[in-house]
Amino acid sequence: MLLTLRAVALAVVSVALVLTIAGCGSSPVAVVGGVEITEAELNDLLIKRFGNDALGNLIDRELLRQAAAERGIEVTEEEMAEEMTQARSQFPTEEAFTEFLAQTDLSQEEWEEEVRLSALVRKLALGDVSYTDEELKAFFEANKDGFAQPATVALSEIVVGSREDAQKVVEELESGAASFEDLAGRYSLSYTRETGGERQEMPISQMPIPSLQEAAQTLPVGEVSDPIAGPEGPNGEQQWFIVKVRDRKEAREATWEADRERIEEQYQLQNARAPRDILQEQMGKTRVQITDPRFQQLNEMYTPVPTEIPEFGAEGTEGAAPVAPEGTGTDATQGDSQ
Repeated sequence: MLLTLRAVALAVVSVALVLTIAGCGSSPVAVVGGVEITEAELNDLLIKRFGNDALGNLIDRELLRQAAAERGIEVTEEEMAEEMTQARSQFPTEEAFTEFLAQTDLSQEEWEEEVRLSALVRKLALGDVSYTDEELKAFFEANKDGFAQPATVALSEIVVGSREDAQKVVEELESGAASFEDLAGRYSLSYTRETGGERQEMPISQMPIPSLQEAAQTLPVGEVSDPIAGPEGPNGEQQWFIVKVRDRKEAREATWEADRERIEEQYQLQNARAPRDILQEQMGKTRVQITDPRFQQLNEMYTPVPTEIPEFGAEGTEGAAPVAPEGTGTDATQGDSQ
């Protein structure tokens, strides 16, 4: 399956757990049968189980930022706006997005920083990719089936919290008192209210809600649907949709002329540098000090391996300092890396 360029950096910059290491206080965070579990006990457990992974994640992210800064790579505000639009399109409703933030324990600002870093790493990965038309055409011929275009739809939506509200919106639309865009801005619960209800064009087969998929396939272009029931949430709540099909495109085979942009994008992805390779290069020229004794084992990960290791007694090694055994408190074990 052909991927999008936004997939390049996901494995490196996605955060499954956000650790906040507070001070080692004696305040209780829970009381069980009169026995206090203190903040210090909780923090100690979190550090033991997740501390190395969390600190390593933070170090990797800073290394990537520094690598981008050294190359003069940044994400402009225009690029960031496009990234945000793409990222938000993953969520069918505002409620789904809010639930995602709650489940991942991310604030809106933290999530936006994840999106920004993902874009930055992608630009780093693609920075040195070059090609000719002949190379692109050969790549296209070898992957032609993967560039076939599925049937797509461009929808606008108004999302409300009950069938009654949905019916009122339909009646107001039919009266001509306001446009679809105006009503989306006034009533919709979805983030798309900010764009008059407009969703980006997407493959019909990838629409997450079956009832909307059916409307996308059958509703005439330019017409507005009756209220459509969405899936029930875990607590029995249900949203209702009124949708308008702005445009629909039939499935078609790929051609060089029509799909040049997608071919180029996929070629770049196939030849992009792996984020891990970018990290390894940056680690080779950046001094990383692990100052907390609890995380000293990370020194081995962030200390570059010498490209040439002289043999003891070989010519040119006279007077060389002996290598101290592990754990003797030398610079190597104190985080004097890069």
